[in-house]
Amino acid sequence: MRLILIIVMLCLATPVVAQQKSSIDQFRVHGLSAFSEEKQQLLSSWLTTGVNATRYTLGVYPQVLELYLYAKKSNQPVPWAHTRRDEKESVHFYVDSRFPLNKFVNDWTIYHELAHLALPYLGANYSWFSEGFASYMQYQIMQDADILQGTLTASYRSKIGPHLRWFNSQLPPAEVARRLMGKQNYPAGYWGGAYFFVLAEQQLKVNNHRPLTHLIRLYQECCRTKDQNIHDVMRSLDSFIQDDIFSNLLQDFEQSPANSLYPVEF
Repeated sequence: MRLILIIVMLCLATPVVAQQKSSIDQFRVHGLSAFSEEKQQLLSSWLTTGVNATRYTLGVYPQVLELYLYAKKSNQPVPWAHTRRDEKESVHFYVDSRFPLNKFVNDWTIYHELAHLALPYLGANYSWFSEGFASYMQYQIMQDADILQGTLTASYRSKIGPHLRWFNSQLPPAEVARRLMGKQNYPAGYWGGAYFFVLAEQQLKVNNHRPLTHLIRLYQECCRTKDQNIHDVMRSLDSFIQDDIFSNLLQDFEQSPANSLYPVEF
């Protein structure tokens, strides 16, 4: 319902001017001029909805989001997207504007890519963690926005379950994920990494701590711009709950056999 209201409000407003005024502190869009006026309005509405949904779940980002659009014909609204982590962090979307707004809103890509920017760049050695985080959070955002098809558990099971066989190993999960991604088996590496956050969420619940999305909202306010590496991030998250859940879990993923952490079935 909340998402529907956002879209209705956008449609009732004067499209381009109203969106620029309401979201100037949230994001800047580059590349709209490559599209017709009608498609500019559609894409602006989609981006505004995606940013608002992500901010609702993960908090207000301390930086302005730089979003780039490129036209690309495909059989889906957003065939490809990627995040750049240079001096000015940005997200680049390749879009087929022939699709209607609801197809864009229901596509997971924008939520995944924007989730990346809730954490600092952690380096290639921890891309399994960064991609696991974005994969895990895309469904949290979509659930909060009332657009997730099915339950969270079913969504994670359908994505993580098929890749568990790779983690039936004596190697640590982080090493398994790195090898999978090195062989370009990205789905297995991403969703294997996402299981880190499934376990973290379970431990937070058992210890009566606040959910992970709440901790990420706190993280945006206090630590996003100052943390430099994954160990900084773990310490920051642990500080919110006065517990060592995240640091200990990262140590397990770096040192413990994967088959001691991952189930045979999920």
